[in-house]
Amino acid sequence: MLFMSCAFLAGGCATTPPAHPLPKSDTVIWAGLDYSMVRMYGTQDFKDPDAIFSHYLDAWNALFLQERIKTISSILNKKVEPDTEHMAERNKIATTGQVIREDGDFVETSHITSQDIADAVRSYKLSEQSGLGLVFIVDRLVKSQGRGAVYLVFFDVSTRQVIASERVIAKAKGVAFRNYWFGVIKNAEPGLKKFL
Repeated sequence: MLFMSCAFLAGGCATTPPAHPLPKSDTVIWAGLDYSMVRMYGTQDFKDPDAIFSHYLDAWNALFLQERIKTISSILNKKVEPDTEHMAERNKIATTGQVIREDGDFVETSHITSQDIADAVRSYKLSEQSGLGLVFIVDRLVKSQGRGAVYLVFFDVSTRQVIASERVIAKAKGVAFRNYWFGVIKNAEPGLKKFL
């Protein structure tokens, strides 16, 4: 796992980092699941890219709202307010070219940079104008390993400054395509405890 709590804008932490913002906020703004930069690796899955990118990205976001908001609230011990209408548009950036027909150990590395994360956060068209934001940026899903990687990202809604980010590798688990790959999201959630 890679932890980056203050390396985004300053290039690293030369001095003592500021007090962590999470305990100061009673509410977290949930911005959604960002699949715009995802890479999906495998020869035995992702067989219908058109369906994935036209349906499943929205379906996974809807499933998160139905099933996971209370869990996130419990982990963080904070109220979680969804602000996700923008994410469907953001995820339209993703294309079928992000499905890569290869098997191998692709989960340990990432093509997403800290600048990519900062740019993504700045692009979100949120209704809320202030507060502490949280987004999961999905990095990759790797069929041969049955795992995926997700960046858990906290940011300041008003300034769009990335406050903290952690890349979490998690197992896929579940019955059928939707639930199997949603398992990566569910199994990444405990990584939020590192921010507390």
